[in-house]
Amino acid sequence: MTRSALDPIEYALMADLSDRVLETAISAARRAGAIQMHHFRNDKVGCRRLLHDVKLETDRKCENVIIGAIRERFPEHAVLSEESGTLAGAGGYTWIIDPLDGTVNFWHGLPFFCVSIACYANPGQVAMQADIAGGQLDMPVAGVVFLPFSQELFVGEPGRGSFLNGRPIRVSSAANAGDAVVTVSFGKTPEAMRRMTRRLDALLPQVRKARCLGAAAAELAYVAAGFLGGLVYEGIKLWDFAAGKIILKEAGGFLEAAETEPGQWRVVAGAPGLWETLTGNSD
Repeated sequence: MTRSALDPIEYALMADLSDRVLETAISAARRAGAIQMHHFRNDKVGCRRLLHDVKLETDRKCENVIIGAIRERFPEHAVLSEESGTLAGAGGYTWIIDPLDGTVNFWHGLPFFCVSIACYANPGQVAMQADIAGGQLDMPVAGVVFLPFSQELFVGEPGRGSFLNGRPIRVSSAANAGDAVVTVSFGKTPEAMRRMTRRLDALLPQVRKARCLGAAAAELAYVAAGFLGGLVYEGIKLWDFAAGKIILKEAGGFLEAAETEPGQWRVVAGAPGLWETLTGNSD
């Protein structure tokens, strides 16, 4: 259901909820960001090393702060998080959070990482994740991406637009792929890496430059602001793009996601004028 389909009382209630959700998400993101900056480039941070990834104690600390903020204000809402998985609720809404996106960057002292928080209404007011886990991210309430090192706060609300530190943002107006800088990721499995390598054979000759920045949520926010023309990612999770999708679409961009294996997604996103180049479609 869209806001235009609501009667005035329902619309007012929805707008009030959206305001409270956004306020909570911003506060939680800033608190998690403060934790990240406290630990950034600190050799004492606990780490569990994985192939092509790391897991940090900082992730868990940030997640606890975010979930605590959500539960304090919306105890009936469900939460889907990278670290804790699914926390059920009965309020008809699900928060999808990545407490520290760009963990490898963070661990290596590279200052490109972020907090990603999104809230979606569950179809049929069912608080379990059957629809959302299946990729049905079509009833957004609000999305927030915060980059604590640069103090960049991106927010998006359906029908209200997207903003960077309070200023409206829009995707790039570029229609020529040769003017675009795009960002890519190879995923974490050999098959995903092979798919991206094949995709780059066609993509690289068409664009100005390709970058591999390592924090999908932040990169989607940068696409929304027009800093990047588009994004092509392999092997990411819902929490990597749930908030960025809201911000990007409200900024006039597109995002297409395909589940390549259970829980793993290929995401292509960008400015409308670059759709054909980024997706590889000529229809």
